[in-house]
Amino acid sequence: MTTPTDAHCRNCGSPLYGEHCYACGQPTKGLVRHFSSILGDFADTLFNIDGRLLRTLPALLLKPGFLTREYIEGHRVRYVSPVRLFVFLCIGTFFAAKLATPSFEIGRDDAVRVAGTDNVVIDPDGNEGFEEIDTVEGVEARLAEVRAEMATRREESKNLPGVVAVLESAEKQIEANARQRIEALRARANADGAPPAGGSSPGISLDEDDDTPDLNFNGKPWDAERNPLVVESLPDTANHWLNAQIGHIPENWKRVREDPDLLRNAFYSALPTALFVLVPVFALLLKILYVYQRRLYMEHLVAALHGHAFVCAMLLVLMAMTSIESLLGSPAWLAAPMGWLEWLALLWIPAYLWLHLKRVSGQGWFATSVNFAVLGLAEVVLLSVVATVALLAALVWL
Repeated sequence: MTTPTDAHCRNCGSPLYGEHCYACGQPTKGLVRHFSSILGDFADTLFNIDGRLLRTLPALLLKPGFLTREYIEGHRVRYVSPVRLFVFLCIGTFFAAKLATPSFEIGRDDAVRVAGTDNVVIDPDGNEGFEEIDTVEGVEARLAEVRAEMATRREESKNLPGVVAVLESAEKQIEANARQRIEALRARANADGAPPAGGSSPGISLDEDDDTPDLNFNGKPWDAERNPLVVESLPDTANHWLNAQIGHIPENWKRVREDPDLLRNAFYSALPTALFVLVPVFALLLKILYVYQRRLYMEHLVAALHGHAFVCAMLLVLMAMTSIESLLGSPAWLAAPMGWLEWLALLWIPAYLWLHLKRVSGQGWFATSVNFAVLGLAEVVLLSVVATVALLAALVWL
């Protein structure tokens, strides 16, 4: 190797043989240069926009386990790093989901209407007229009607990202309010016309007068001083902080009632951070399941990053398909092929993840299937917890 003419480190004076000084480590490139070259370096560092991206994405989507095995075997410079790949696909997925999810508007009748639709209207309180019905049979009949209506709404809105989840949440609230009304009517009948006593079950309910949430813990209304939420395993400082956060819920609830998009946007903003916590936990599960293989935790983390990056990429593909259908107005000639493509994409996700696990672990079909079932169940539970935490965090930190 030869030394370039007059190429010496400006910091220590040692000869330069590359982009960094071998003696002190100082890079040859600083900030005092053309701005265009700085932008190019920034784009390359941030997005890896070069041949590596073109090699990485097809392998990620079509070759289960390939990228993980390549990385573990030391073939790393050819591809985008697992962390960068997951981070940007994850953020890109939830940014696209935020754009694709319809916004909500509260009309004069206090109903939430899904923007861009003519028939998806949700009562935010889930009352559906139960308070005006004076018999248990009447409430049950009305609930049956609402269930049928919600089933129709879900079918009509299945191609709108995020709407089905909103409808399912609304249906749960409606059923809870129906049960509450039935209990109140039965209590009134048992007390010979006396008004039913207020509920004391722990949780969150709505005050009928001002639509602010009633927070109940230990069978009594929550109060930061007189009846705080106390988690025995947490120190006093943590419990104090937790109750301070709970105190934000009533005020933020009113803001959400005025602008439901606040909660949606906050939820989508919190999800990527929650998933960043989920991936290391999932890697730990892999480490426990394959402890006999004596692999390093970081190998399992690379596998988890690639697996979750693939799921994010497929969600982007599915959202792109839905957007294409919406832009073209869902013509009849496109409906059948797009429907088949969407089903194939959905079926490819579990098939890919199973093959990914088999090729990375090197196990047989039966052992892979058992571990895949265990990991799948654990993933569902973890995702439910993550989504719940993200939703609560969104409601607290609006």
